[in-house]
Amino acid sequence: MEKNYIRQPAVILAGALLILYLLSFVNYEYTIAGFTFRNIDFFMDVKSDPAEEEFSNNSRVAIEPQALFAGFDFLKPLEFFTAEKDNANYAYQGQKTGFYGNTEQLKYFFDALSNAKTKPFRIAHYGDSVIEGDLITADIRELLQKKFGGDAVGWLGIVSQDVAFRTTTKHTFSDNWETASVYTSNPKSLKLGISGEVFIPQGNAWVEYEVSRLRRSLKGFSKVRIFYSDAKSSDIYYSFDNSSKKSARLNPGIGIQELVLDAGKTVKSARIEFPQKEQAHFYGVSLEGAPGIYVDNFPLRGNSGVDIAQIDPATLKEFSKYLNYKLIILEFGLNILGSRMTDYSWYEREMGKVIKNLKEAFPETSIVMISVHDKARKRGSKFETDPAVFKLLDAQKKIAHNNGVALWSLFDAMGGENSMHSWVTANPPLASRDYIHFNNQGAERIAELFVESLLDEYNKRK
Repeated sequence: MEKNYIRQPAVILAGALLILYLLSFVNYEYTIAGFTFRNIDFFMDVKSDPAEEEFSNNSRVAIEPQALFAGFDFLKPLEFFTAEKDNANYAYQGQKTGFYGNTEQLKYFFDALSNAKTKPFRIAHYGDSVIEGDLITADIRELLQKKFGGDAVGWLGIVSQDVAFRTTTKHTFSDNWETASVYTSNPKSLKLGISGEVFIPQGNAWVEYEVSRLRRSLKGFSKVRIFYSDAKSSDIYYSFDNSSKKSARLNPGIGIQELVLDAGKTVKSARIEFPQKEQAHFYGVSLEGAPGIYVDNFPLRGNSGVDIAQIDPATLKEFSKYLNYKLIILEFGLNILGSRMTDYSWYEREMGKVIKNLKEAFPETSIVMISVHDKARKRGSKFETDPAVFKLLDAQKKIAHNNGVALWSLFDAMGGENSMHSWVTANPPLASRDYIHFNNQGAERIAELFVESLLDEYNKRK
């Protein structure tokens, strides 16, 4: 009689699952030949987390808005039509945190603040995907403009990766632009602009900008400043608020140049057309209105910050003639985190080059690094800070100290070790359930904490 083997696969599978289940409760971590091995909870996605369970039971909205776009809260627009949000937990996340390093060089920014309404100036905010979609930057801008003047969004690229979740500007463009950047590739070694990008039209190209209704503080703009180089002697065409089309002349030459399109009044939209192929190398525009502060959002997706060194210092210096930067913020870190990495000396060296270039181009500009924030990983049934965060934070403090700039610890401002979990489970939530990215409300809270610390330092010196 033939033996029945039908049950054997089921027995083997059940045994394997039992072993994996038991192993998920054993905490271990060891290194062999440079590779770190640690326990993995194979069942963590089906186990309940008491904190998450409590959040789900108490939350007004069960939908996770970060499902498609990390950092963008699709429910944010509903706040205009719904009752006032519950800030019971929101306001208590984070803590006041001072600056580390050379705070004396903040004097350039503080001096400019005192005269912002008569002598406009700018802030450049470079960062990784954490600031994509104008996150954090938009709220820093709003807080400072309310107090010191200025009422438009400032810098925008010609082509952008974050148009789907940018809440401050509706930005559309044709699909016939050649692009190069520090975060993609630059096979022709084209000169990159202040944002680390360059855009070349391929004939009958266009771009449109429109003020978003989702930001009540942004009323409109009265002029568009276009930055370009290597132009043919030719015309572009533009219109404001769908009015009749006008033309403007580009000046030939290899240096950075500016073309100002003046609406003569406050408008909500602008369309610019570029009829000729390779008409010029365009770097971006600045939408501007009343005198005050303009805060420019420069997101470099997937970047550690070191690639800013690809922007020629001579080009940065040319931009400094047109853009009066008094503060440069560098917010990077997530893209170099790795639990096996213990030596960040290469990062310290390369970021030192970036800061050196920026200082040469903008000698009377303050520089602040915003540190890596808390990033959680799941160990068993609990979320805890990735150990690499501590190593990177130490490296960033060394960068600030060795290069004579200031550092604001976002890690400490969040609440320090294991704080990301409380931001994710706050009511309303302040971060995505990837335990890495902030949502709109989290970005707003970070901006509040940062500006509060900045103005505290400013008030000490008044």
